[in-house]
This record gives sequence, structure tokens and C-alpha cells, in this order.
Amino acid sequence: MVTKDEAVVSAAEFVKSGPYREQAESVVMLPDTAVEFPYGWTVCFDLKEHIETGDFTKKPFSPVVVVPHDGSPAHMAPTFPPTEQYMEMRASGNWPPNKGNRHAGA
Repeated sequence: MVTKDEAVVSAAEFVKSGPYREQAESVVMLPDTAVEFPYGWTVCFDLKEHIETGDFTKKPFSPVVVVPHDGSPAHMAPTFPPTEQYMEMRASGNWPPNKGNRHAGA
């Protein structure tokens, strides 16, 4: 199991070396937002420019990082479904939706 502190560090490493590597110095992790789920932790982050100016155009598009308990790589939470539902779906094995039914709705 990953601890809260480990989740925050893992999330920061992921964000700063991946999707926000060009803005790594602007990334501000928000450890107080960390929430534990059966699947793993969610940790939010923001960018200094957004914090300092309040300008919503400087806010990260998807500010939630998922750090799985099983040691899988950290990743961005999808913008849909809501984070809590996504984490429940991951824990129950129901992600991705329609897994094994590629022709659903077709």
C-alpha cells in the first residue's frame, strides 16, 4: 500500500516529468487534497500562475493525479466520469467502460 506522503511524491514526479515538464517549476502540489480510495490515492495540483493571479486560463485542465496502490504508474484522472466514480470503477475492475465489448452501441 502506498502512503499519503509517497502518493504526493509520486504524483509530483509524474506531473513534473510528464504532462507539465515544461512548467515543472510552476507545479504546486496540494497534499491536503490527497484522498485515499481502495484503488489508490488522488492528489491535486495547481500552477503558480493560477494561484498568484486567479486567472482560470492558467489553471491545469485536469488537476487530479491518480497514484494506484498496486505500484502501477501514476496517471491523470479522466475529466469524465467524476473522480470518485472513476476510482470506484478502477477498484471494481470496470474500467475501461465496456471492456471486452468493443462494439457496444454500434
